[in-house]
Amino acid sequence: METPHWTADEDRLLGTMPDRTLARRLKRSVLSVAARRRDRRIPIFHSKKPRWTPTDDKLLSQRPDAQVAMLLGISRLAVKHRRIRLGISRPGREHFRLDPWQPREDALLGTASDRELAGRLGRSISSVRLRRIHLGRETPCRHWIPEADALLGKMPDQAVARRLGRTVPAVSTRRKRLGIPAAGWGSDQ
Repeated sequence: METPHWTADEDRLLGTMPDRTLARRLKRSVLSVAARRRDRRIPIFHSKKPRWTPTDDKLLSQRPDAQVAMLLGISRLAVKHRRIRLGISRPGREHFRLDPWQPREDALLGTASDRELAGRLGRSISSVRLRRIHLGRETPCRHWIPEADALLGKMPDQAVARRLGRTVPAVSTRRKRLGIPAAGWGSDQ
């Protein structure tokens, strides 16, 4: 039996409902509906996927991702993906420089943390990090050593931070990454 050709009206229905539902409605096989949808590069229907409106998109340039996610009842990751897809900068964020690196900037690489230099140079952290690595420069940031790791969880994070000369968030993050429980009450940052 010959498969009937797809009409423009049938094509417009692809991705607007689950393939199984559309297959029943069009009296076609689920496989043929799925294949046609994929051939047309139409994403699979997802009932929980947000349908972005122009008003929703406008929020992306006005509010932080967390607020947009809360207002729309979706994940922060979904908001981030939408913002990136539309090329919208986060509110309050300056645009980073994309011009070529200057010798005076190259000279600074490895003299301070990538984060600090990014702020001073008006470049993204990833741009600074990639340039530093490309030039073979070491980071001035201290790496964790076994003796420092041994202190984690033995005393509150604040005490470990003071003793090691690190920030409390750095100590807390390292402890959590290693799966070490916090020492004492209220010390888990």
